[in-house]
Amino acid sequence: MNSRTKYILLILATTAFVLTIYNHNNELTETSFDSIELKYAKIFFGIGVLCAGLYFFNKTWRNLVTKIMIGAFGLSLVLNLYIFPRVYKTVQLSKIYYEYSEIETCEEMEKRFSTDLKNGQLVYFQFGIGYDLELAKTLQEKYDIKTIGMGCIIQSEKECYNKLLIEYLKEKENISSLFP
Repeated sequence: MNSRTKYILLILATTAFVLTIYNHNNELTETSFDSIELKYAKIFFGIGVLCAGLYFFNKTWRNLVTKIMIGAFGLSLVLNLYIFPRVYKTVQLSKIYYEYSEIETCEEMEKRFSTDLKNGQLVYFQFGIGYDLELAKTLQEKYDIKTIGMGCIIQSEKECYNKLLIEYLKEKENISSLFP
């Protein structure tokens, strides 16, 4: 195996490994922590590692095993790159949620709202059984407001933030029918 092939394999394997670990630790889908794409990425990575072991034990198969390694690590990398944007977006929303979860009073939330308003980083907290996708899409596209689903338990400090946001939008944007 020439040095160029070694470098290609090293880069493919390392990048696939790092992304697999990142995606595995941070992925949360509707049904589980491992999407089907991530499961296949892990399988292909395992095939690549197995072929790397076979490379050293059987000298007659080295050319074939090298091609299989490049293909397996490459497929693992492609699948992980496909998953990565969704996982990264989820991680960023989790960080935002964590920042707001530490705020415990309505007064602190009012201060946070004014800070968010100055920075142009407003957030709307959705409560209830179902997540209103249309409302989230409208808020994001028209007003650049991120929406975080909070589930069924209404939290009073986040409701304070929502009331301030709704008042602001009604005053500045003349919106009256967007919110229930």
